[in-house]
Amino acid sequence: MEPLIWVLFGFLVCFCFGSVLNLLLNTTGKRDWLITFLISLGIAIIGVPILLN
Repeated sequence: MEPLIWVLFGFLVCFCFGSVLNLLLNTTGKRDWLITFLISLGIAIIGVPILLN
């Protein structure tokens, strides 16, 4: 259960960082938020397990 919590935490951190960048760069369209969501999800699913090993 613990790796799932780390993946969710990694997703949350990446998504918050991407959201701040979206707001600062005035890219607030639906497509931009979807791209931010998908990139954050990808980093969390691939990057966090690599860092945990």
